[in-house]
Amino acid sequence: MRHLFAAAPTPAPAVDRQPGPAASRSDTLVQSYRQLADVFHDILSEHSLDNLLERVADTLAELVPHDTLSIYQADESQTILIPVFARDKWAEHILSDQSYFGEGITGWAALHREPVRTNQAHLDPRRKTIPGTPADEAEALIAVPLIARGLVKGMLNIYRLGDDASFSDDEFELATRFADAAALALDNAQIRARLEYQAQTDSLTGLYNHRYFHERLRAELTRASRTGDSVAVLMLDIDDFKRVNDVYGHGAGDQVLRDLADLLRAALRGSDVVCRLGGEEFGVIMPSCDAGDALNLGRRLTDSLEAVEFGPAGKITISVGISQGPQHAMNPRELVACSEAAMMTAKARGKNMIVLFEEGTTERPESSYTMGRDVRSIAHLKMLQGLAGKLNRLNDVRKIGAVIADELRLLIDYHNCRVMVIEGDEVVPIAFRGELVSRDGEHVDFPRSKVGEGITGRAAATLEPQLVGNTLECEYAVMIPGTHAIEESLVAVPLCYGSRAIGVVVISKLGVDQFDEDDIRLLEVLAGHASVALENARLYEAQRREADHLKALLEFTGAISEAGTPEEIGRETVRAAARLLGKDCALWLPNERGDFRIAAHSDYDRSPDLRPVLDTVLDGEAVRSAASGKHEPFLLSGHDAQRAVPAPAGLSWPDLALAPLRTDDSLDGVISVRDPGVGEHSSEELLRLLSGISHQASVALQRARSFENLEDTFVSTVEALANALEANDEDTSSHTRSIMDMALRVGRELGFDGAALKRLELGALFHDIGKIGVPTSILLKPGPLSPEERRIIQLHPELGERILEPIDRLAEVRTIVRSCHERWDGDGYPDGRAGDEIPIDSRIIFVCDAFHAMTTDRPYRKRLSVGEACRRLREAAGTQFDPGIVDIFLSLSWEAAEAERVDERLAS
Repeated sequence: MRHLFAAAPTPAPAVDRQPGPAASRSDTLVQSYRQLADVFHDILSEHSLDNLLERVADTLAELVPHDTLSIYQADESQTILIPVFARDKWAEHILSDQSYFGEGITGWAALHREPVRTNQAHLDPRRKTIPGTPADEAEALIAVPLIARGLVKGMLNIYRLGDDASFSDDEFELATRFADAAALALDNAQIRARLEYQAQTDSLTGLYNHRYFHERLRAELTRASRTGDSVAVLMLDIDDFKRVNDVYGHGAGDQVLRDLADLLRAALRGSDVVCRLGGEEFGVIMPSCDAGDALNLGRRLTDSLEAVEFGPAGKITISVGISQGPQHAMNPRELVACSEAAMMTAKARGKNMIVLFEEGTTERPESSYTMGRDVRSIAHLKMLQGLAGKLNRLNDVRKIGAVIADELRLLIDYHNCRVMVIEGDEVVPIAFRGELVSRDGEHVDFPRSKVGEGITGRAAATLEPQLVGNTLECEYAVMIPGTHAIEESLVAVPLCYGSRAIGVVVISKLGVDQFDEDDIRLLEVLAGHASVALENARLYEAQRREADHLKALLEFTGAISEAGTPEEIGRETVRAAARLLGKDCALWLPNERGDFRIAAHSDYDRSPDLRPVLDTVLDGEAVRSAASGKHEPFLLSGHDAQRAVPAPAGLSWPDLALAPLRTDDSLDGVISVRDPGVGEHSSEELLRLLSGISHQASVALQRARSFENLEDTFVSTVEALANALEANDEDTSSHTRSIMDMALRVGRELGFDGAALKRLELGALFHDIGKIGVPTSILLKPGPLSPEERRIIQLHPELGERILEPIDRLAEVRTIVRSCHERWDGDGYPDGRAGDEIPIDSRIIFVCDAFHAMTTDRPYRKRLSVGEACRRLREAAGTQFDPGIVDIFLSLSWEAAEAERVDERLAS
């Protein structure tokens, strides 16, 4: 027999009377659903995938005890199920066996996206035995697909072993609902891991990036200093790489970089770290190595390159610089500078060399240009070195654009400079320096343009620099509307990342032929630095936004896991959607007739244009038809929305994003987002975020309704017990209902809100439930009670509290039930409380109970008139009853209630 991993069930506390099967089942279900709500918050807060799998297994063992468990991760594109976790005697065999969608019971559930419960899995025709495990072992199985954002993320299997093993309907439902939270948590953990990987990885080569290089080098230097060890650093640069790009194109250059990255990976030890630092420059960190080890690695690399051809580029060479820490430097940037200085010396000595850093012996490549050009080249080099440092410290796209424009002015006397980025098919300005005025002398904002349109768009489309001596004579130039037609020179250089353009740098100057090839070369070098910085900044911004979105979704998950009612869930849903999407949002839920109206909204009542929508009721059939067959959020134009669900007179629909909330094929609600095409989010991103919100809202609404159904079932059960208890006396069979109605009238008069009235209603309903433990002979005794009989009947408030104790949601009601026979002067029972120590709900019920008892026939006396009963209440105010409650009670008319009871007696 396999090891039992499930937690042992906690024995229930003993009570005087055993509850019936229905009550016991309700108690167990409520306890399980309450535990399930806690589980949602716990597992969604776990970010590590390994820890998450352990948490899922431990938690499910408490919810649904089982013998063994397996978790699979799905690759839906390849239809493969990969085992990632198993608690089983045969775990080694399970974890080594991949399977496909459609294979076995697990594969069937993944393929059909349906949970499966089979209490005789060993006899199921869909079964497939995992090699190495028993083929005929009797077992019951629940297999649940883990689905998040419309994709199968994995499978969750639990087993019970033995001929009599089985899972109940309730356990199957609990496991299925638990899987919803597990799927979302698994998806969140995978997204987080992917974002962390992307943040430290170069997208072109797959190597670690500049940021990771410096973080890792700092850590290795700290370790080396602490342990007396050393660390070697190699900086290597591809010789004449610009020629590869110019002659064979950037695509060929990118392939050279990828192939070189593969060669570097193969040449290094497992403990070494290779990174792409930008452009054609790479860095290698060699922990616990000295300069001699690094020299040997450099020789192996140069020897390997002699035997390799890189596509059309043929053979390439590298210049290598080596330094050793902490001997040469303790600071990461200083140690890198030492390696770079050695690398530049290698280039100055003829390239294709390896140079070890030595203080005071560094050189720089010489130039064959004239002195004037030398001076200009030195200025260019200094500017580009400074620019690279500045750009590396920035992660805001517009700030990067501004730095590029400002630094460029130090070298080129331009009239106008603009830095553009490409968004979709548009070229969008992010920085502008200079003057742009209309023919009327007014300032003009530089406009967007299309890729391929004008000189700038042509540079973006062709990936080639554009040198125009006179824009008036350029056949593809486009004049900015409203500006003067003037003679000016212009250079536009694309900002390329890999084989795609991500932006354009443009400079212009008044006059003809003001720029030359040297200016283009300068801008090309600048573009190399700028494109990497811009791409990194855009990736950073995308990752930051993704992290913000995930944080907001996690906060939303926590908020709705604590929301107990559909109304609270609705408010949290639209609040999260409005904050995350920056849009006007509403949640539409069906009413009792099946039509839809707004249940929660993002401040529609504050907008005159949106306020009328709050009173709109939409035809249920029309809404269901518009959402037919759709399980994920979708876009609906205003025209199509008007045709599908006509708006009331005077209103019209804008463009909408709609997210159906479904249980199986039933439409439980719809989240609407107005004008999805406007704002910072693309339509695709908005729908993805809305999908995360809607899936969690749908699960939360189902959970809330399940709790409501359980509460209604429990209340109905206890009310039936109370009525059955009182049915022994036909004159008091409606006692509970009458007291409840009277108490609610008093509560409303006192200004109780909805939650307080609900609490009062339940307190009145259950106030005498403890009498179920009192013998009928005592309850119906026509004469006075003996002291022992009075002691027994005075136990019923405590017994009532114990009956309600298993339900945490009725904690406040238990206190009311216990105190319903406490007197204002402290002479009541069971605790002898007095005055305001007694809950106000109990004081109200006590007055109503006494009034009803006096105005109905009892075994030991006939009923009193309403007037006489009111007189006695007033007489006992301040001693037996709260005088304030009595005043409120007597201010109401009770003649109608008396007439209704007379009619009830006549009818009976």
